[in-house]
Amino acid sequence: MTPATSRGFSAVAFAAEVLKIEPLPWQRWLLIHALELRPDKRFRFRTVVVLVARQNGKTTIVEVKNLWKMFVLQLPLIIGTAQNLDISEESWDKAVEIVESVPELAAEVAHVDRTNGKKALRLLNGSRWKIAAASRKGGRGLSGDDVNLDELREHHTWESWAAVTKTTMAKRNPQVWAFSNAGDDRSVVLNDLQAKGRATVSATTATDLSLGIFEWSAPDDVQCTCGRPDEAHALDCRLQDRAAWAAANPSLGYTVTEEGLAAALATDPEAIFRTECLCQRVESLVPDWAVIGRDAWQSLAVTPVEHDRLMPIAFAVDVNPERTHASIGLAGCVDGQVYVELAEHKAGTAWVVPWLTDRIELWEPCAVAVAKNSPAGSLIPDLEAAGIEVVGLATNEEAQACGSFLDLVSPEDGEPSMQHPGQQPLDDAVKGAVKAPMGDGAHRWSRRSSQVDISPLVAVSLAALARVKFGPAADYDISQSVY
Repeated sequence: MTPATSRGFSAVAFAAEVLKIEPLPWQRWLLIHALELRPDKRFRFRTVVVLVARQNGKTTIVEVKNLWKMFVLQLPLIIGTAQNLDISEESWDKAVEIVESVPELAAEVAHVDRTNGKKALRLLNGSRWKIAAASRKGGRGLSGDDVNLDELREHHTWESWAAVTKTTMAKRNPQVWAFSNAGDDRSVVLNDLQAKGRATVSATTATDLSLGIFEWSAPDDVQCTCGRPDEAHALDCRLQDRAAWAAANPSLGYTVTEEGLAAALATDPEAIFRTECLCQRVESLVPDWAVIGRDAWQSLAVTPVEHDRLMPIAFAVDVNPERTHASIGLAGCVDGQVYVELAEHKAGTAWVVPWLTDRIELWEPCAVAVAKNSPAGSLIPDLEAAGIEVVGLATNEEAQACGSFLDLVSPEDGEPSMQHPGQQPLDDAVKGAVKAPMGDGAHRWSRRSSQVDISPLVAVSLAALARVKFGPAADYDISQSVY
């Protein structure tokens, strides 16, 4: 391969001679091959997917490539995104620091905007490097020549990908670069692109000549050579295989050490070591019963309580993000404890208003709660139009519901103050639940991070909060609840 067939040689020379960054062998190889040219001198690959274990130097590739495209190719717009904005801003910050340290480059800078969430570098030649949020709105309205998506494994829907990659549609010679280590079954974008890339490599006739996948990962079928037949030992041998470590860590011996990988193996859960250090896909990175322990939850199961013993009850509605299912939770108090139950869990959302309408007059709930900023919030106008008085809970009250629920189930001191009838959809939701931080130490149930439909858990949590807040205070010692 020669400079006539790849612009990567120019990028490598720019890194070494101008930026004073000597690319590692794998970084040099990647730049040369990912920036190959077609006969018409356009880039061979419109989409470049880079899969490699953590801490091997992906950020350096971003810095070198983007600065080269700005100063040498003078592309109008480079866009950087990541699910965590701090990640894309980190590579931007480092790149700006490099530019400002090289007088020849610093002289070409027109403006640097360091505003958090709006960071941008603009050169006198008109080239810009702008940071955009990885969201369904990120990048819309822009026209990008080079788009970077970091931590692609965190894309659990196609919304961000659709928004930012389509900024390149009107460009003659654009590239989309996606970087990641391996993820789990939720990593739908990464997994789909990886499967397409592997299929193209193995196909007799290439299916997509514009997709380039560059993957450094440990093979899934590393063999145990110790002769012991048990599966657990074979897995342990695979995790310790130094050749497998090298396959996923092309910087091994340069910046990554065997000592560091050995320490990670000794302390990490298997799934974490495999994804982070071996770049292997796993079924789930979220352990079961991660928030509420199985024993703690199952110990609270009781025979279903007759609803007339719980009066007044509170209802709450929740809908999963995909809107494929809705849940109605109810909560009441019995024997000084909060009792929660999944009143209904069905496909779709059209059934919710009729279901509640049929029961409001009969049960006379003290509250019908819906989180205003949740997927169920869209049902509030229909509920109110049906004559149902809705308690719209704010985002901070979702956090209160989560915290209160956890305190009822597993208080730091004292005995649990909750009962439930042991229903499978609710049990599954508790099993797969994940908390999402909201700042100031508060959390709410994470609808996006969980691999299961957690609307049953959200519904009963909101119902429990509504029952404690709007029901008779004498039924339950409110001081035990956090809200």
